[in-house]
Amino acid sequence: MLMCSSIQKALFDEEDRAKKLQQTVTVLEKRNKQLRDRIKKVKRSLRQAKKNARHVELINRKLSEKLSAAGSQIHHANSLKQTNSHTTYLKV
Repeated sequence: MLMCSSIQKALFDEEDRAKKLQQTVTVLEKRNKQLRDRIKKVKRSLRQAKKNARHVELINRKLSEKLSAAGSQIHHANSLKQTNSHTTYLKV
């Protein structure tokens, strides 16, 4: 009888240990899923940020081209004013 009760106790201890390990596995699996979901969100945000950065870069490039073109037009207009800057008198 003593042998049976010690074997029973060992079996109960193993079952208890297995139950605790299963609970730990469940908690870790849940945490793993949460982390995977967070990683997906971060990757999505990163892709969107890169897309936005490319868009802003394109806008900046276009604005720089327009500014450069406007600057050359102003320079051209100023040079025309200087070459035609002689005084004109109106007859009254």
